[in-house]
Amino acid sequence: MGDIIELQEIDEPEVRLTIRGVGAERIPVDPERNSSGAILVKVREDYGLDYGFAAEIRKGLPPGKGMGSSGASAAATAVAVNELEHLSLRGSELIRLAAVGEGAVAGHPHADNVAASIMGGFVLVGEDYDVVRLDAPSVGMVVVAPELEVENKTRRARDLLPEKVSLRDAVRNIGHASRMTAAVALHDPVLFGRSVCDSLVEPHRAVMIPGFWDVKEAALRAGAYGCSISGGGPSVFAVGDAVADIAKAMVVAFKDVETRVYFTQPSNRGARVIS
Repeated sequence: MGDIIELQEIDEPEVRLTIRGVGAERIPVDPERNSSGAILVKVREDYGLDYGFAAEIRKGLPPGKGMGSSGASAAATAVAVNELEHLSLRGSELIRLAAVGEGAVAGHPHADNVAASIMGGFVLVGEDYDVVRLDAPSVGMVVVAPELEVENKTRRARDLLPEKVSLRDAVRNIGHASRMTAAVALHDPVLFGRSVCDSLVEPHRAVMIPGFWDVKEAALRAGAYGCSISGGGPSVFAVGDAVADIAKAMVVAFKDVETRVYFTQPSNRGARVIS
């Protein structure tokens, strides 16, 4: 699964976008409001280019499902324009450029999705786009995306979160995050999955997903090591080896809600030029 960006220079000093694939009709073609377009606009401005770009975005990741769709397009575009224009951006510089694309969609630049999409593997994002990368362990993953339309989903998902959290919950989350990082370093997929525990976001955003707690319980009963909300939702992901059993249990638990199931696994290859 992923997005493909085909990028070329054009004589006109503008950015033109064509969007095809899953959910294309829901994605704005205005460059200022599109994660790919915003990156190309910034490159034109920063480098004083007197020509423009035409980009065809072939969507493989559905938008609005909490699966990093805008980040995928942004990461691919940053890699593409870096290659096409010979910008020689590496590491944090490339991630910083890709984060501009996320800012066009989310309202502020952030690197959570684009850093992992560019570098592959398991990535920790620090201040000023300082990142630490580890190879991710091999483990099965199931993503179940319910067909739900949540109005102003990103804004609502943020508004649901409290401004203050209890010390107990903060300590618990830090503990699980630390164990997850250790699991990656130790290549322990079971510990990795069992560290998917969230006391800060999941309890509040669960209200956006009908039957979430039943879906999570069903996944764990079917053999999942861990289960939680994917990004801002409404997709739910589970980690485990018995992916077929886990997926079936989750779909049944969603009851009358139509769903789409994706089987995947962590990839240690990031965004790349394919032609």
